[in-house]
Amino acid sequence: MTEEPLTPAQQRVRTLVEPLREQQAPDGDELVAVVGRTARWQRPVRRAVVAVGHAAAAFGGGVASLGRRR
Repeated sequence: MTEEPLTPAQQRVRTLVEPLREQQAPDGDELVAVVGRTARWQRPVRRAVVAVGHAAAAFGGGVASLGRRR
């Protein structure tokens, strides 16, 4: 059974993913530390992004309300 040749898109994906194959996953303790650090900085960023989203939605709702009056 011969392999079919890869399409250009498949070849591009293979070249992008290849470096990831060489990396080893961190051990259990290191993984917990990495996840903890990531969660710590994402929490305040998420709050700020959600607040900006709510403000933008409120502003958009107000503009839409003004547009409907006319």
